[in-house]
Amino acid sequence: MGQSPSAREVRTAPDATIALLDATVARARGSALYRERLAGTRIHTLADLHAVPLTTRADLQRAGVHGTRALPLEQVCHYGESSGTSGASNSTWLTAADFLRDARAIRETHPDVFAPGRIILNRYPFMAAPAHIVQLVAQEGGGVSIPAGNINWDVPFPRALDLACRTGAHVLAGLPLEPVILGEVAKAQGVDPASLSIDALFLGGSPLPPAMQRRLARTWGARVIELYGSTETMLLGTSCREGTLHLETALAYAEVLALGEDVPVAGDAVGRLVVTTIGVDGSPLVRFETGDLVRLLAPCACGDERPGIVVLGRESEAVDVGGRTLHSYDLVDAGAAAADALDSSIFFVVVLPDRLLVRIETLRGGDGDGRAALAAHLPGVATEIELVEPGMLVDVELLGRSPHVYKPVVVSDWRRPGRRILTVGEGMIEWPRPTWAEGRRWLSRTLRTARRRRRLAQGVALAPGNGR
Repeated sequence: MGQSPSAREVRTAPDATIALLDATVARARGSALYRERLAGTRIHTLADLHAVPLTTRADLQRAGVHGTRALPLEQVCHYGESSGTSGASNSTWLTAADFLRDARAIRETHPDVFAPGRIILNRYPFMAAPAHIVQLVAQEGGGVSIPAGNINWDVPFPRALDLACRTGAHVLAGLPLEPVILGEVAKAQGVDPASLSIDALFLGGSPLPPAMQRRLARTWGARVIELYGSTETMLLGTSCREGTLHLETALAYAEVLALGEDVPVAGDAVGRLVVTTIGVDGSPLVRFETGDLVRLLAPCACGDERPGIVVLGRESEAVDVGGRTLHSYDLVDAGAAAADALDSSIFFVVVLPDRLLVRIETLRGGDGDGRAALAAHLPGVATEIELVEPGMLVDVELLGRSPHVYKPVVVSDWRRPGRRILTVGEGMIEWPRPTWAEGRRWLSRTLRTARRRRRLAQGVALAPGNGR
């Protein structure tokens, strides 16, 4: 594979990139955030860029909702906010061209996945930019998109699966947990996910380490493609057939800086990802500290010369256990490997003061294979496995009881067969009524989970052989 890129190599850039960076700085001066900070700044060399102070998430917060907007409202078409999972939400304003650049980059990189006639089940939440980018990929000739965002009462998981089955969808696009849940819903209906027409999983939004990718690829009989980006930066990269996540250097200039210092990392050390957006007009960012920790990879066997990285997760979400610093990537990878060893896709990792608890849904009787997988992934770290029955971590039964959403009506003719409604609310939403057996199972799971939570808070470990 060769050696990892040196710090010098990842911080050099051709003249064309220098010109693009200079244009980004000029655009950014149109926003309140950068008007004074970048006054008089020109980028003639990378040293000029590296002399610009980092932009932090706190800077975006202080700038306010309109603070990053560099264009008049007449020239933007989309407003978005980050999910706020790692702090307060940040705002971004995007133009039609911003979306088009990302959509074309994805289609050009994956012409076999996104091609005319290919059906895409688009499960990205529509408050997030990826959902709209996938729609635009299709509109640009990259397939037929089914807009089925998963934060949508009208397209609950059972209906999404039904859509995939009935349409013969080829691509499932969504968050990494999406194919896990849909796979469980399929199995509950007696459907083997690998028997469906889906041959590609286009996933982004949270860590997607190798163990999880392997399990998903095997369960669905599909290729897994990792999508990486953020609300603030838009598209930053996708993975190749070798599984390497390559940065989109035409859309963003990336720096990987040492922890706590504004200097590049050496070799394959872990560093902070800092991004200057090249392909964003609406809310351009200069030297934005994403908060993500990454590791640079050696040149990829696929032949793509763009830098390859591993995204380890947010710096703020790293945990120290047993003298080791573990990132979200490490925790998900270990949990997925342990679950896979027990023939399961469903797991949940709990970080306790003295150990990691991995809860796994499985019908297997012993946890030996899972413990061995954990030990291999996290040597020297105290771990515990708790085996729970199916339904304890993901209640597929409850997922199948999402409300049915109707078009709003203000007239109900009781002379005709069907529902007899009396209010606008009833006309819009019909809440399912659980059976007595379903209610009893839900109550049992809720009580057992509450009991386990209390025992963990008291520091009580599982008794040997009492995994359920």
